[in-house]
Amino acid sequence: WTGQREWRIYFMKKWKLGALFLTAVLLLAGCAKAEEQETAPEPERPDYYVGVEENNAPYYSADENGNASGYYVDLMNTLSERTGITYEFRTVSASEYAAKVQSSSGEDASGISCDLFLGTLEPEVGDTSTYAQSEPVYETGLCVLAAKGQGLRKTSHLRGVTIAARAETEEAVFSDYLAARYDAETIVFQKEADVLADVSQGYSGAMVLDEGNASLALQQDAGLKLLTTSGKYFSVHRFTAAADQGIPEAFASALEELSADGTLTALQQQNGLNVQ
Repeated sequence: WTGQREWRIYFMKKWKLGALFLTAVLLLAGCAKAEEQETAPEPERPDYYVGVEENNAPYYSADENGNASGYYVDLMNTLSERTGITYEFRTVSASEYAAKVQSSSGEDASGISCDLFLGTLEPEVGDTSTYAQSEPVYETGLCVLAAKGQGLRKTSHLRGVTIAARAETEEAVFSDYLAARYDAETIVFQKEADVLADVSQGYSGAMVLDEGNASLALQQDAGLKLLTTSGKYFSVHRFTAAADQGIPEAFASALEELSADGTLTALQQQNGLNVQ
């Protein structure tokens, strides 16, 4: 019995020492991991955060894996190659970016922050103090699309119809013109996807879209038809920045070169734009 008791005492001492050793190892490992997390460098900021509207094919779209494609993607990659700048896209609508620029904090209510916006943001006529804008990187007409089955065959039939368009763009300006001329109504949304959804669900009878967006919409939705393409109103794609920041010189000079050597036209055509 005495031998068993001594063996148990010996075993308990060893067990306690082992438990203490394991605890010390775990504590040290936790401290090392915490120290590693504290000292890990933050990701390097790109030279520019560029805002683009999401789900805006053929200009910008991303698949379920986050792989982006479209004219804006090819354009930014080309600018990066020519100038050496680094960039990262951030998805934001024209109206969200406008709210960001106009806010005193430099961010809108959603916390969106980007250095430039690439898209069709259209300042109010005569407003030269809020934004700085680059030369156009693409220009296209504006189309009026309507849902089939409403008896709308031309724009004069828009009387009493609600017309959907994107806010802060020339699309909204054209929609307001149509509403005033034909006694219709305009409703604006932040994104193209919202405009399309409003018409497809029957809330609005017609919509104004950029010609590139309209072409895809007609291909994808057999319930839509084209009423007209404006010869007066145009959608202008370009870079926009806050007036006090301005358009970076690297962008301005590179865009001039891309336009002069035909690269802009080639990029447009490979994305199904500007095809004669």
